[in-house]
Amino acid sequence: MSFYVEKVSRKSGTCYRIVRDYTRGGERKREYQVLPQGTTKAQAEKIRCQMELEAEFGAYTTKEPVTLKNYAEEVYFPKYTNSLSPTTRQHYRQLFYTKDGIAKHLGNRYLSEITTEAIQDMVNRYASAGKSAKTIRNIVNLVSVILKRAKIDNYLKRDIPNPCEYVMLPKAASKEGNAYSMEEVKLMMERAKSAGNINIQLLLALTCLAGGLRRSELAALRWEDVTLGEKESFLCVRRAAVYADGKMTEKETKTKAGTRVIPIQPGGEVYRILQTARKMYVKEQSREEDFQGQGHVFILHHAPFAPVSDNRMYKIYKSFLEKECPDLPHYRLHDLRHTYFTLCTEIGFSELSIIATGGHSTIQSTKRYQHATMNRMKSDMAKLEEIFGNTIAASQ
Repeated sequence: MSFYVEKVSRKSGTCYRIVRDYTRGGERKREYQVLPQGTTKAQAEKIRCQMELEAEFGAYTTKEPVTLKNYAEEVYFPKYTNSLSPTTRQHYRQLFYTKDGIAKHLGNRYLSEITTEAIQDMVNRYASAGKSAKTIRNIVNLVSVILKRAKIDNYLKRDIPNPCEYVMLPKAASKEGNAYSMEEVKLMMERAKSAGNINIQLLLALTCLAGGLRRSELAALRWEDVTLGEKESFLCVRRAAVYADGKMTEKETKTKAGTRVIPIQPGGEVYRILQTARKMYVKEQSREEDFQGQGHVFILHHAPFAPVSDNRMYKIYKSFLEKECPDLPHYRLHDLRHTYFTLCTEIGFSELSIIATGGHSTIQSTKRYQHATMNRMKSDMAKLEEIFGNTIAASQ
């Protein structure tokens, strides 16, 4: 795109005009801005320079007006979300296209018509409908990101502030995680064993008693990550698996600290459950022709013996609580992770052991001390196993 001054002759006399010369869709185009008669060439050149500067750095827009929905569908989602994780892409699309999403409230407005007032009206409707403060904040954040990108792409004037910056958002309610007691964990474990539910046994063992693994980390765990020796036992958390865009996708753990080594007490409860599950895996793999386990720790124990997705894991957990534990609180699956940190704190784990086994990134230098604290971690994990072993299950 270029700008230049052109002198034109008219019946009323001569004058100057600014020509904007650009190419769109492979076709050369020109736009003209006629200056008032009496404008000198020097003044015309000054105006031209100003227009060039605005086109590159300031308020000048070079694209035809488009609606938010058209920009999102044709530009933002296809071009600028490819580097995001599959779950983030899916989440953004849900926020935009869901029945009561961004597209419904702002999609048909031209980008320049999306004002603070329009966004505030949307926020107020969401708040009145009972949407959580976190969801509302995520929605406004996505609108803000799209508008920022539209400015960079010259669909919006760059000297106009982002309207999202002035929206009054609801305050996020501080919500503490729930946690089961050691007695309740033991009762759930006993009921899982009575029901022959090895996946629930694994779930309780690896969330409440061994590192508080996240659901996505459990779904990605493979037998190659588990070492069960008589003297040395541990599991390595290397990856996470999430279900997005209709398929399971593996990615890095949620934080850098999420990649970790968790010591397992040889002969302890977690060790025995992992040992039993591995024997089941080997037996089913050798016996079933359509076995599709792919080395995963969590698999369906019926045809096609495929890996359990993170979503399916939640359903298995929820079904177990409803059928086998109607008398216990029905906490979220993620609250099993909160249970691990609560139990570790109650029995006196060192802070570094909690962070290193749980994959938190609270202390940036955790990895620097990981080798030095491995013995302390082993000692702490043995303590957790010992207390679990000595605990009497909650009364039924």
